Amino acid sequence: MTKRETAIDRRRAELLARSAQLREEISRSGAGVTGRLGGAERGIKVAKALTSTPVLLAAGAALLAYAGPARAVHLVGRGLVGVNLLRKLLAALGPAGGVAAGSASRREPPAGGQ
Repeated sequence: MTKRETAIDRRRAELLARSAQLREEISRSGAGVTGRLGGAERGIKVAKALTSTPVLLAAGAALLAYAGPARAVHLVGRGLVGVNLLRKLLAALGPAGGVAAGSASRREPPAGGQ
């Protein structure tokens, strides 16, 4: 092996070690952020459950029984505006658990690598 190849191999090993160290630091700092976002993630899941069709139908039936037909129609109209706004907001946020549950897979560079 030439001196140049040895130097390249040594530099590659240093870079791989540094990369592993940086990945570990990112993982540690990401764990702190994930912990703080856990409450928000639970809130998003609750909001999604509350905007599901069965829940809305049950709430509408309870409102109809409780408030009467005229008042129920008025309140349902206002409630649908809020539900549609919440659904759009949840769609913009993407799937719940994206930060905490699913992180990108980590792959090591190929051994013969470029």
